[in-house]
Amino acid sequence: MNKLGWIGGVVVAGAAFVAVPEAKANTQRNCAVDSVAVIDGRMHIKCAPIPGIGHTQAIYYFALNLNEGPAKVQSLIALAIAAKQARKPMVLWFDMEDYKSVPGCAGSNCRRLRGAAME
Repeated sequence: MNKLGWIGGVVVAGAAFVAVPEAKANTQRNCAVDSVAVIDGRMHIKCAPIPGIGHTQAIYYFALNLNEGPAKVQSLIALAIAAKQARKPMVLWFDMEDYKSVPGCAGSNCRRLRGAAME
């Protein structure tokens, strides 16, 4: 069973983070938050192209199964909304192989979110 050390939404010296990713969540990308949604059994963050960089990967949806717990989901939603309002990019950690554990997450454009940060 994959476990992630969630610590809740925390702000420390201007940096906010929701989770400390495990070694398996070895892929990361910057994300300019386009939208945040709760749909069916998942929440997702959609990344917009960052001006001058574009999409760093074809993956632009990062999702979390609602069954992973309300504290995790609420913390990620709050962090994503704060990043969008502040117009600051987030750093997202994910596993390129994991999309099947989140309902409605398509292999072509979505991955399970394992951790997030914003400075």
